[in-house]
Amino acid sequence: MSKIVKSESLHLQAYHLIKELIMNGELKPSERVVEAKMASKLGTSRGTVREAIRMLIQDGLLLYNDGFVRVYEPTVDDVVDIFQCRESLEVLAVRLAIKNFSDDIKEQLIANLEKTKKVKQDSAELGQLDQEFHTIIIEASNNDQLIKLLEAIKVKTHYMRISMVGGEFYPSFIEEHEKIYEKLVNKNEEEAADIMSIHIKNALDGVLLHIKS
Repeated sequence: MSKIVKSESLHLQAYHLIKELIMNGELKPSERVVEAKMASKLGTSRGTVREAIRMLIQDGLLLYNDGFVRVYEPTVDDVVDIFQCRESLEVLAVRLAIKNFSDDIKEQLIANLEKTKKVKQDSAELGQLDQEFHTIIIEASNNDQLIKLLEAIKVKTHYMRISMVGGEFYPSFIEEHEKIYEKLVNKNEEEAADIMSIHIKNALDGVLLHIKS
């Protein structure tokens, strides 16, 4: 693992490094995060770590309880809640993306779909391409607040998959992506919104099924 370097903001470096420890599973759900130990691990001050912890509490990846800071441990209800939020926001994103649709966005989506078709179903790259498809649409919304909200949700969704499923898990989605793309190209807002809603619901069902199994 990396340590702090002096050329960048120290608390931001600490934030990213601790976040990496959480996202890759080195810090486990409900595990305590002790300022002094983390400062020693990163080679920085307790004040720097304290600010990084504050930021991660805002992100929801750390929780402050009874005087202790612990890694967030999601429940099944949390998964449902986050996907419900994601559904509403991504439906809005696809509606806005249609209004801003351009040849450049079209080319990005085509390239993504072509890559996705070539990737094996058990490849970790599949998850990256899934996120890329959604990110293209979200950024095409041109709504900065929406983009920030969905970035936070994306981080939590990824963390939930890692901590509850034990690795990358992405149900089959290529056909639904192709349908969403088709509706975007044809500027059919209502059908695009409907398919995006179904797509997110199906993703939730797949994750819940995998958790229960």
